[in-house]
Amino acid sequence: MSKAKLLRQILGPLLEDYHYWFERCRRFLQEETLDFISPEVQQSLLERVLAAQAELQAAEALYRLSDNEVGIDPALMAKWHRLLMECAELGRCFRQLHPSSDSSDS
Repeated sequence: MSKAKLLRQILGPLLEDYHYWFERCRRFLQEETLDFISPEVQQSLLERVLAAQAELQAAEALYRLSDNEVGIDPALMAKWHRLLMECAELGRCFRQLHPSSDSSDS
């Protein structure tokens, strides 16, 4: 199996997952009032998610421009993963405090 094909098989679905989860986090942070953190912390997290979305788009563009020959820095992907885990924890806390909420995000 060629390197490009292997990268496509691994990175393609992973990048789609990052797009999906970052968008869910963005919507969650923009649409919900998280009364268990300060508005400043919520805004800061939203800004980090927006920055990660921009990084993801740039990394994906470079990946595609290389004809899927170049990977994405694992340290960057680890940073994205940590951010998503932080958002997931906020979503868990929100659902515990608001069990009747219709929000299924994060």
